[in-house]
Amino acid sequence: MKINIENLKIFYSSFLGKSVIQIISKKIFLLWPDFNNSRNAVIGYGFPFLGIFKSNFQRLFFLVPKKFGLFNFSVDEKNLTVSVNEYTLPLDDLSIDRLLVVNCFEYLYNHKKFLREAWRVLEKDGEIIIVTPNTFGFWSFFYKKNLNSLRTFNSCELNLLLSNNFFTPLDIEYSLFLPPSKSRFLIDRLKLFEFLNNALTKYFSGVIIIKGKKNYLVPVKNNKKLINQKIKGDIKA
Repeated sequence: MKINIENLKIFYSSFLGKSVIQIISKKIFLLWPDFNNSRNAVIGYGFPFLGIFKSNFQRLFFLVPKKFGLFNFSVDEKNLTVSVNEYTLPLDDLSIDRLLVVNCFEYLYNHKKFLREAWRVLEKDGEIIIVTPNTFGFWSFFYKKNLNSLRTFNSCELNLLLSNNFFTPLDIEYSLFLPPSKSRFLIDRLKLFEFLNNALTKYFSGVIIIKGKKNYLVPVKNNKKLINQKIKGDIKA
């Protein structure tokens, strides 16, 4: 299924979308407060969240799924953008330290295959953050109808997916505790409700943000085939 990237562009350029960017970016920053000269990659529609990569990183790749069509992020000389197949990433083994998955996980058909590929490209102490709509949240219908997401997740599903695919879940954040609205009055109060992160309200959050660390001590099959994939097309730097 080809995703209509225009829907994402329209949403993130709206007043509601801009508020969502600020809120989610702060949550990600809580999980990654310092990039420590790291090599980073963002897969999905990640342009709205450029603000978290302000400085102190070595390299930043933007991996745009082919189903989104061609799209380039013009940032600076440290940025590389490429259209990719999510299940065979054009990155070397152990080549990045952090992977941010945003506006991507909910569009995948094979989450196990994607996570195994993420495990391959991450350094032995590498970390992954996945931002995805919450099944029980007020935003689940919005994501499916307006942003064409294939599915949503709950925290138990995300923990199991990471644990069963060679990652150790480290931390989890919940965000967007009010329903999506066109009312500026309610949108202005989205940020005020971010303190609602207790045992009850987290089940109704709009999105779940989970951080996992690569579990390097896992068995690898001897007959595993290594795939050397060449990047086709131009990479704009």
